Amino acid sequence: MILKAKDPSGFRRLADLSSLALMLPSSIVVGLFFGYLLDKLLGTRPWMLFVFLLVGIASGFYSLLRGLKRYEKDDSDDRPNDRPQSP
Repeated sequence: MILKAKDPSGFRRLADLSSLALMLPSSIVVGLFFGYLLDKLLGTRPWMLFVFLLVGIASGFYSLLRGLKRYEKDDSDDRPNDRPQSP
């Protein structure tokens, strides 16, 4: 069986959904890492950790919302129109 590029039931949809599930936690972890690293280098414990934690959370939500919009758009493109077409 050959999967089409726009196959809504294929592995592509599963990959898109799993990437959406990992966007928020990965952004938070990256923010925590950079905040911790800057705190160690600058000796500003714990301020950079808090700042970059907030940046990571904001970035994660922004990426998640952008991904959900893209997913909804792709999903609506895959659905057939329910309206009857005029002759």
